[in-house]
Amino acid sequence: MTSLEFRPRCHGDPPTLRWRHTTTPYCDTVRASPLQLTCRQDQLAVAVCNLQKYPQELPLEYQYFEQIPDVAPDQLPFFGGAVEIADYCPFSQEFSWHLSGEYQRNSYCRVSENQPDWWRNYGAEQYGPDSVCLYQKSAFVMEQCTRKMTYPDWGSGCYKVWCSAQGLMVQVQDQSFLCIRKGQLLSVSVRVNDWVYNGVLICPACTDFCDDCPLPHQLPLINTSRSNPIDPCSGSPGLPVTLWLLLLNLLPLVAGLLLCDCS
Repeated sequence: MTSLEFRPRCHGDPPTLRWRHTTTPYCDTVRASPLQLTCRQDQLAVAVCNLQKYPQELPLEYQYFEQIPDVAPDQLPFFGGAVEIADYCPFSQEFSWHLSGEYQRNSYCRVSENQPDWWRNYGAEQYGPDSVCLYQKSAFVMEQCTRKMTYPDWGSGCYKVWCSAQGLMVQVQDQSFLCIRKGQLLSVSVRVNDWVYNGVLICPACTDFCDDCPLPHQLPLINTSRSNPIDPCSGSPGLPVTLWLLLLNLLPLVAGLLLCDCS
């Protein structure tokens, strides 16, 4: 049973198609912290479901739900989308980041100015004119030799793509991955400055972004694509710096020992 009743007011389809087995293009995830990130319907922006709880019950004609995950049945009349002119229909909506109340950037993938600073780029994302929103199977893990961290808000991110004779290509930093079919998993391991990023992206359909895609019988059997895992303790730019600092700290001790031997 679907969790969202698609009334003609929301859906625009004939009344005979009132019920569906999927919520697309609508959503039924209550916006909360940490954010469960998704993609806007056109896959050009990172988004969140704008479903929220109101302080009072919505008018009966705007009560679309028969159930919402983790919401008690008697609370359902209080829930609806954040946009009144959309008849309170919940949908995945792009959003903005603010710091101390000041606007920083928004989640539209194709604007280069939305690129996060490298120390805030928790999913090795790339914003720009050739970028689209891709789903993440799990949160990206950022690793150094002695540290590991993840960001609580995850689920999707912006990544550069292009079309090739083999199909849709996805670029993460300096590595490229071929998306052979929809739902294929891309295991990513890339280095950004002195951090190693490990994560898994989910391929969209090639036809979502490319006019000419391989036919089904032209596709190889392989269903995964991965980069070789990077050891965060090897080849790290921070390691030589650490060794030099250690050596500098030892110089006074070595000099003292030499002076003692001479005397």
